[in-house]
Amino acid sequence: MIKELLNTVTEIPTPDIVVQQIISTASNPNSSAKDLEKAISMDVGLSTKILRLVNSAYYGLPRKITKLSEAIVIVGFKTVRNLALSVFTYSALHSKHTFIDHDKLWSHFMLTAVFSEHIAKSIGFINREEVFLAGMMHDIGKLVLDLMFPKYTYEISKVGERSQVPFFLLEYKGNVENHMEIGGELLRLWKFPDEYISVAQYHEKPSLNPDSRYIEMICIVHLANVYSNIFLPGYSLSYGEPYLDPFALSVLGLKPSALKVIYNELDRVFDKSKDIIYGGVEDEAGIQA
Repeated sequence: MIKELLNTVTEIPTPDIVVQQIISTASNPNSSAKDLEKAISMDVGLSTKILRLVNSAYYGLPRKITKLSEAIVIVGFKTVRNLALSVFTYSALHSKHTFIDHDKLWSHFMLTAVFSEHIAKSIGFINREEVFLAGMMHDIGKLVLDLMFPKYTYEISKVGERSQVPFFLLEYKGNVENHMEIGGELLRLWKFPDEYISVAQYHEKPSLNPDSRYIEMICIVHLANVYSNIFLPGYSLSYGEPYLDPFALSVLGLKPSALKVIYNELDRVFDKSKDIIYGGVEDEAGIQA
């Protein structure tokens, strides 16, 4: 049902051939830095925006990077892939004007990605670039829900603001599919790997799928999403106290007493990451592809 619905909605952006080529090249272990540079250089505007993000304070590079070849070598294939997808996501969020503040939704996407990467690092999760991307795409279903049912999405958000009830709990009371189901199906249509689909489907409540082979990644993004909603309340269209699934803490080997420590760590990360969280991907002068 959801797949058929998504196929009929023309407003939903899809990754263009350049973005698809970047993803394919970055995922190929036989690809060289030159291969990835060639794929990105097919779109000069995309090249410029990726370099802008690479030069943000979040990556803490000692000097300004002005060439794609340098960026790929310094931050790595998968990081550049993630930045290319962040540019696409930013464009997708701004493809149509609705009742929702898409700049705030973008900030929630990016903050969850940043927090996911940091939490992954702190618990020793190896695939940090993958969890960054999973964090960035976790709420993509809200974009689709907004494009398909803009008034409905806005009304849910406003009801949540008045009642201080999280967005996903209100969705369960509605008559349309929720953003988790929609997001998972959209990523499947976009041919994303299964781990990203699973995160989109279960990030709000990981205990709904406790036997998932990707449960650790799901729980990391769940926790990052909770903190993102604490730091930027309402930016995700969700209000009230964020729901923290105790199952996630168990999977990650964290005690409740660790939550304050993590908060303090993320507070420092948040301060360092503000330009990538709030800045969007507008062009910046002086950068060359």
